[in-house]
Amino acid sequence: MISVAEAKAIITQEVQSLKGVEQIAVGASLGYRLAEEIRSPLDLPPFDQSNVDGYAVAMTKGKEKKWKIIGEVAAGEPCNYVLQAGEAIRIFTGAVVPQGSDCVLMQEKVSRQGDQISSSEEALPSQFIRRKGAQIKTGALALMPGTVISPAVISFLDALGLPRIRVFKKPGIAIIVTGNELEKAGSVLSAGKNYESNASALQAALQQIGLHAASVEFVKDEKIALNEAVQRGLSFDLLLISGGISVGDYDYVKEVLLENGTQCLFHGIAQKPGKPLFFGKNKNGYVFGLPGNPASALTCFYEYAGPALKRMQGREHIFLKTLRMPLRKELRKKKGLAHFLKAHCSENEVEALEGQDSFIMKSLASANAFIYLPADTEHIGAGDSVEVHLLPE
Repeated sequence: MISVAEAKAIITQEVQSLKGVEQIAVGASLGYRLAEEIRSPLDLPPFDQSNVDGYAVAMTKGKEKKWKIIGEVAAGEPCNYVLQAGEAIRIFTGAVVPQGSDCVLMQEKVSRQGDQISSSEEALPSQFIRRKGAQIKTGALALMPGTVISPAVISFLDALGLPRIRVFKKPGIAIIVTGNELEKAGSVLSAGKNYESNASALQAALQQIGLHAASVEFVKDEKIALNEAVQRGLSFDLLLISGGISVGDYDYVKEVLLENGTQCLFHGIAQKPGKPLFFGKNKNGYVFGLPGNPASALTCFYEYAGPALKRMQGREHIFLKTLRMPLRKELRKKKGLAHFLKAHCSENEVEALEGQDSFIMKSLASANAFIYLPADTEHIGAGDSVEVHLLPE
């Protein structure tokens, strides 16, 4: 077995970013990585724009703060007015500010009588005006290659009027779930059977990082059937296999992978849960053999498979966000294995939850973090600082 640090170093060293590029609609780009430099095709805002509902005014030289209303302009309408000193226009949020305007007065600060307005508030130059190009000017750098597309990035690209962008392709992902004892939720549970939950958990975990599985297969613990499924799965950039990776009589996953040309990069990590984790590569991509126990499978996805997928997308920060926090209650364990403990952290401290066995999902469903205890750690006292890995929200 190798250490947690060694396993993560192998993933960082072995996994390469995908090179394929495609052009897609901005609205469908969430989670992709930008493959081109974006320069603004326009000034943003494209014109002087009111930031509030109120009155655009042209200042007078005297101290008197009164203006004559000569018209109105709403958002989305052209504006042909040119204000002279002492004149005002009724204006609404987002509307074009007419030429000659010095500022906009908020309607709550204005008194109106007929076509005359006055204000007791000081009118400051450019007040409540979004100046043309204040956000970005034509030709200026808007986004760098490698930017991960978020909802805010999509909004920015739409505001620039760009319907399509070039992005790096997302990895193609296949999931194989093995086990004779598994039945799908909604069926009548037979004697000796369990409801299968890893496929949905892995698909949801993929969605959290902007990805999805193109193929999901359920296979019995039979070598011929597993071999056929693995051959299909190895055509993808990443294959996730749940179960069958330990040393039981019906655990054929490693054997089948090796027979199909997969190079084993590691099998077994000195950790709990998820000790039998397998990681390999082949001519098309990479393979993770995840433990069958649900909490183990999801822990290994968060700590290893998810980071590998981020690496394939060329992201820089691939592992779970890590910080140190004081421990609420003391912890003890034996030396030899590192532990990822299901935990809940508040603003000031972190606590390990009840139910740490690898088959227990109830505690992981309540967790927002893992407490990481290195292999040589035996005791952490209450109030002592521990390493915390934050789970995706």
